[in-house]
Amino acid sequence: MVDKAIKPSQVRKAIDALLTFIGKQNDASTNLLEEEDFIYLVIALKKVPETRRKDKPIPLPLPNPIYNVQDTEICLFVKDHKGEGHAESKSKVKAEKIPGIAKVLGVSKLKSKYESHEKKRQLCNSYDLFLADDRILPSLPKLIGKTFFKKKKQPIPVKLSGKDWAKEVRKACNCTFMHLTGSSMTIRVAKASQTPDECVENVVDVITKASGKIPGSFKEIKSLYLKSVDSVALPIYQSDASSS
Repeated sequence: MVDKAIKPSQVRKAIDALLTFIGKQNDASTNLLEEEDFIYLVIALKKVPETRRKDKPIPLPLPNPIYNVQDTEICLFVKDHKGEGHAESKSKVKAEKIPGIAKVLGVSKLKSKYESHEKKRQLCNSYDLFLADDRILPSLPKLIGKTFFKKKKQPIPVKLSGKDWAKEVRKACNCTFMHLTGSSMTIRVAKASQTPDECVENVVDVITKASGKIPGSFKEIKSLYLKSVDSVALPIYQSDASSS
């Protein structure tokens, strides 16, 4: 059903328009420290889905990953108790030369050192990607604040109970993530530095995989849009009103 409903030509038109918009924005900007520009897929559903757990994002592997672990600055949130465990995690990352991890931050230090809104904002802006031990994920929303959610930088869960942390980090970098909450979802699907063909391939692939994770599948999708952080949302699909 997805193959018939989604027209790659329509997706390509939207991608070309967004890349042109982002390019003009960057040309006009005087900020030399620009962050990477991303393209997002917005999924509007016909009704709020019933899900058991809403804090755990759903991984969607990408044909053309957004992040390259070799040149991505990653902050890793780890489980600790009054500082215990934090040093051990830092030692493991250093000893095994796990790529991408620029900082290891324990929950206790996150609570004490990043209490103010400004400190949380600075932390959010300091790294490209945030990963977290999946055992501490439920406690993080209150600790990191709204800035992370506004910037779509919610920590991604990784399994650190096993031995191969590097494998978990690579797996996270090769995916994008869907938060199945509410009647509208926004998923990061591409970056402006990728080619238009790579962007289109990612968009179509994510729509297929995401619809398979939604209760009721693709028929529960009302509409689909593509947008950048600052652009208007460009429609690429609208369901037939008679089928809703």
